[in-house]
Amino acid sequence: MKVDESLIKKVREENDIVDVISEYLSLEQKGKNYFCVCPFHDDHTPSMSISREKQIYKCFVCGETGNVITFIKDYLSVSFLEAVEILAKRVNLDFKYDKPKVNNKYETDYEIYNTALLYYKNNLNTASGTKAREYLSSRHLDKETLDYFDIGLSLKGGLTEILSKKYTSAKLESLGISNNNKDLFINRIMFTIRDNFGNPVGFSARKYDDSDAPKYINTKETEIFKKGSILFNYCNAKDEIRKKKEIIISEGQMEVIRCHTVGINNIVSLMGTSFTKEHLEIIKKEKVSVVLNLDQDEAGKLATISIGKTLMENGINSTVIIFSKYKDTDELIESEGRDAFLNAYNSRVNFIDFELNYLKNNKDLTKSVDASTYINESIKVINGIDDDILRELKIKELSDEFGVSTDIIKSKITNKNVKVVKEIKKVPKKIRYNKYDTSEIRILYLMLNNEEVISYYENHLGYLNNPERKKLANAIINYKNNNKTFDYSDFICYTSVREDLSKVMKEIMSYPQRDEYTVEELEDYITRVKECRVNMEINKLSENLKNTIDLEEKKRLATKIENMKKEVLKW
Repeated sequence: MKVDESLIKKVREENDIVDVISEYLSLEQKGKNYFCVCPFHDDHTPSMSISREKQIYKCFVCGETGNVITFIKDYLSVSFLEAVEILAKRVNLDFKYDKPKVNNKYETDYEIYNTALLYYKNNLNTASGTKAREYLSSRHLDKETLDYFDIGLSLKGGLTEILSKKYTSAKLESLGISNNNKDLFINRIMFTIRDNFGNPVGFSARKYDDSDAPKYINTKETEIFKKGSILFNYCNAKDEIRKKKEIIISEGQMEVIRCHTVGINNIVSLMGTSFTKEHLEIIKKEKVSVVLNLDQDEAGKLATISIGKTLMENGINSTVIIFSKYKDTDELIESEGRDAFLNAYNSRVNFIDFELNYLKNNKDLTKSVDASTYINESIKVINGIDDDILRELKIKELSDEFGVSTDIIKSKITNKNVKVVKEIKKVPKKIRYNKYDTSEIRILYLMLNNEEVISYYENHLGYLNNPERKKLANAIINYKNNNKTFDYSDFICYTSVREDLSKVMKEIMSYPQRDEYTVEELEDYITRVKECRVNMEINKLSENLKNTIDLEEKKRLATKIENMKKEVLKW
């Protein structure tokens, strides 16, 4: 699908780059530009500059450069068009595009599940769905919620019969739709499960009667349904997650659905499975804070500790929601309403405090043995804290609480067990350029930042010796000719699909530059490029001179080389 370039330009123009980046990173104004720690390499001092005037950013260390769209694309690890969509929503612009199929290999599987969910949803609205609707109504789930989560109803049969007219029984059984040519799900509320891209990939089926049947039956794992790689509702929640810069993780889908009914939409669930490396990668990609909202029973608390430790080991701090009387958020909200959940949310505790408090369970801390056990267990937790200041504060708190010397506690703190895994993008090694390379890099930088230099380059040079840099120079000229002007920020969109051009632009931006120039300086750079071209030609002729045995040819080549050297001396 061809996307309207004028709409992309409008999205870029209506999203000020300073305002957008400040929503993700802390900025400091210095003069007319803003600076921050670069998120694209292991940066410790602010090396990324953001220009409100030019609507671009550039890192003087790693060379990353771009506009507001490419920042969102690279920072959130999304596609270019997804970045445009995120920014369009930010300023209430309507931007739609045909999203490519994630994997055409599974197109039939998605088609079958989509047909099934439509069938289940239709069942719920028939006379046969009366009791199921009454049950859902008693759980305070309205029609908007049912439609939002594609909740339906399986009956005594019928789906397999419909699907078997187009698909083989082997295919339907492999997807967990049927068994022995009969529907697998009978008389159950059907919750649609979508993958992280929004494709339907399975169902969670809940009983709504008083039978002895299992409460839930889920689709078996298939080629497209791996519970450990999916966060329930992530496909719907990701915009709100990015807007709030926070993800709430719960255990089951009912907590997610219940939260939606009261307007809380930055929430996902693990669907009862353990926290996996695939889940971790999703969170790392989003670069947001994490709120753990698992069940309040013993199993939920242990799961909270397990997940919190995994997050901490990967440099991600989390907070934990705690409440009493109810097992989970579904029960809390249904019994006491939205405010009760918000109170628990606003009173959430840091994960370290949650774990330390959990260690007090089943201990009588007035007894020295239990107190000693707790202190030693707490030291293990404190030993895993990567932040020196936080670790020092926790040592003091433990010392004050039990009257134990900080020296004794510190003697047991080794900090050797800390294994914080940080995803570090290495800074490319600095290349030592010769005077010819620096001249070409400087010319390109000036062309990108000063429109008049583009015309000067065309009229006085017109080429570069490095093939990749020449491609970028040509792209700059083509853009200017096509648009009758040159806009650096817009040009970045123009080149975003060209990895070769992006690589050269990164090379240019990582080299120390200044915007100011003189015509004399520019002429010097052009002279060096010409000198390099002549030297390249001289080297080529010298090689031919060495290899030829024809005396006349040797004389001709020698004369040509001598004349070229004299010409260079005139410069």
